Amino acid sequence: MLRSAVRPPLPEAIVFDLDGTIVDTETVEYQSIREVWGEHGADYTVAHFEHVVGTSVGPDWVQELSAHLGRAIDTQRVRASRQTVKVRLLSALGARPGIEALIEEAAIAGIPMAVASNSPLDWVEARLHQLQLHHHLSALITIDIAVRPKPHPAPYLQACAALGAEPSRSIAFEDSATGVASARAAGMYTIACPGPLTLGHDLSAAHRIIGSHAELTLADLAHAVRA
Repeated sequence: MLRSAVRPPLPEAIVFDLDGTIVDTETVEYQSIREVWGEHGADYTVAHFEHVVGTSVGPDWVQELSAHLGRAIDTQRVRASRQTVKVRLLSALGARPGIEALIEEAAIAGIPMAVASNSPLDWVEARLHQLQLHHHLSALITIDIAVRPKPHPAPYLQACAALGAEPSRSIAFEDSATGVASARAAGMYTIACPGPLTLGHDLSAAHRIIGSHAELTLADLAHAVRA
């Protein structure tokens, strides 16, 4: 847990990716497609999906299923089936370990926070309200707001600007190679915490790679922006 006894100098801001960082929606996206493929006797492997994680392009899973089966499929029916599975999985989804404590104690320390995401605003807002974290995040820079999506630095630069923070004095939290590239290009100290679907990503460009957000203290964050 973060220890709020450690005070300035702290980061001017913290900007989080959403999907895979605050909450593991990426596994939900993958598993919901995999279940629908399974209904057709097909196996949707991680290799089909992991290359799009963190990007602004979704998997063409319906076309891939049709090609795999070698026949046309009822597109509307399979999409509806997938949505039913997705809603069920999302309803049981919680924040990634350590993320709630990190956000709550950073808020107590007075560090402004935002989200920079390649997902649309309505999706981001819904997930944050579900987790009851929305009131801690002062700005949401999403695919429909950012000048350009990740890996371009725009989402992180816009988030820092919205918080009145200098990127070089701020911290970004990511889980994917695309997100790390975006945050680094924005000049931010970047911490990567890979999820189940990004364990194979090359995150070596991050300043620090962690196994859980629970590993961090406020002292760690202060040291990061002093370095």
